[in-house]
Amino acid sequence: MGKWNPSNIRAVHSADVSTLLSKDTEIRGAVKTQGSIRVDGSVVGDLISVKTVTIGPTGSVEGNVTGEDVIVAGKVKGILTARGKMALEATAQVDGDLNTSRLSITEGAVFRGLSNMGVPVRAGVRAIESKSDDVSSQLPKDRVAAA
Repeated sequence: MGKWNPSNIRAVHSADVSTLLSKDTEIRGAVKTQGSIRVDGSVVGDLISVKTVTIGPTGSVEGNVTGEDVIVAGKVKGILTARGKMALEATAQVDGDLNTSRLSITEGAVFRGLSNMGVPVRAGVRAIESKSDDVSSQLPKDRVAAA
């Protein structure tokens, strides 16, 4: 197999998309799919796929994104988790944390957040969650915000 880069991923996955949210589509609420999904429109809510999630250049997501592979060329505000690989293309604008074992960021991409790599994703997510629980337990009872 050839070198992994965003253009190879785009070519491989463009024919493999089972769900397409076009540019003029807006969805409010969680989206879950067993197949791959490409978002060129807008999603306000979590986006979960068993396969590849692609956020196209005109796409935007306000919510957490989870997939086997995650490719971002549009805007995302939330936590991104890829069990496989994650690619931020030159037009990507990400406000949130990244959890993945393999990451590619193309020059021009904007990323504001933390990246968690090198630890199995599930273990890394659990570690982050337990740290936030530890901080909450140290706050005075009247200052703990309701979840």
